[in-house]
This record gives sequence, structure tokens and C-alpha cells, in this order.
Amino acid sequence: MKITHLIIALFLCSQSVFGQVEPYQSEFNRINENLMLGLGSYAVTNFVAGGIGYTTSQDEATKHFHEMNVMWNTVNLGLAVPGYLKARRGGKTLTLEEMIKEQKKTETIFLVNDVLDLGYIATGIWMRNESVNQGDRADMFKGYGNSLILQGSFLLAFDAYAYYLHRNHAKQLPMLDKVSVRPSGAGVALVVALD
Repeated sequence: MKITHLIIALFLCSQSVFGQVEPYQSEFNRINENLMLGLGSYAVTNFVAGGIGYTTSQDEATKHFHEMNVMWNTVNLGLAVPGYLKARRGGKTLTLEEMIKEQKKTETIFLVNDVLDLGYIATGIWMRNESVNQGDRADMFKGYGNSLILQGSFLLAFDAYAYYLHRNHAKQLPMLDKVSVRPSGAGVALVVALD
């Protein structure tokens, strides 16, 4: 009889934890949706500003700056649109294990991106400093370098913020480790931590 009670208790507890995954996943998708909307908006703003800047600039280095901003944000928009659509659709409901893996993968992506962003900034600084040694390519190096510094700096802040949002949200992830089975007298007890 006691084993039946244990099985029922474990089933009810697992249903409670799994029932928490769906709202967690919805919030996870909402965070991604907003992040991709922000990235896409930034990209479109760069297209407009870059187009205007390129056509109105008299200085070649400034033209190259705007040219690189447009090229760079083609990639940003190429990431933002499918990311936004994926988050908007939500996909299939994940199990707790799948959600934990997706959460960790997302956090890792944003951390790795932050390291890459530092590389973009460093490359931009190098290009800008190297421009004086480039002869007829000096304006291109200076303009592209300044663009890499700007775009890398934006992405560094964006990826750090995205990581922060997801890491903070992960604290709400329902965990099975709050449930344990322990010996109790002549039977077993199901212990659920409520903290």
C-alpha cells in the first residue's frame, strides 16, 4: 500500500514540475523574441543611417564606415529575423530536461558571442591604427576599423544583456532536485523543498 502512495506522490510531484516548464518556456521565448526585435531594429536603423551617411559623406573614411555598418547589419538582420520568428512560434513544448539543455545552450551562445565581440573591437582598433600604413587603403582601414569598434561594442553590450536576462530567468527554472525520497521509519518519505 505504501509503495502505491509513493508512486502517486511521485507522479503528482512530477506533473507539478512539468506543468511549470510550459510557462517557463513561454517566458524564455518572449525574452528571445524581444531580444531579436531589438537586434533587428538596430540593424534597420543602421541600414537607414548607413545609407544616408554613405550617400551624403564627402570623406572616404566616413563612406567606408557607413558601408561597413550596412554590411555588418545585414548579418545582424539575418540572425534577428529567423530568431524572432522561431521565438514567436514557440515550437513544441519541451520537457524539463530539454528546457534545461536549451537554457544552457542559449547562455553559452551569448557568452561565446561576448568573447567574439571583444575580438571584433580589437580588430577594429588594429585596423584604425594600421590605416596610417595602408597607403591608398588608409580610408578603408580607418572607416572599417571604426565601424568594427562601434558594431563590436554594441554587440558586446547586447550579448552581455541577453546573457544577464537569460541567466536571471534560469533562476526560475523548476528543478527536480527539490524532490527527494528518503527512508522514514519502516517506509520511505517523499520530501519536497519549498524554498
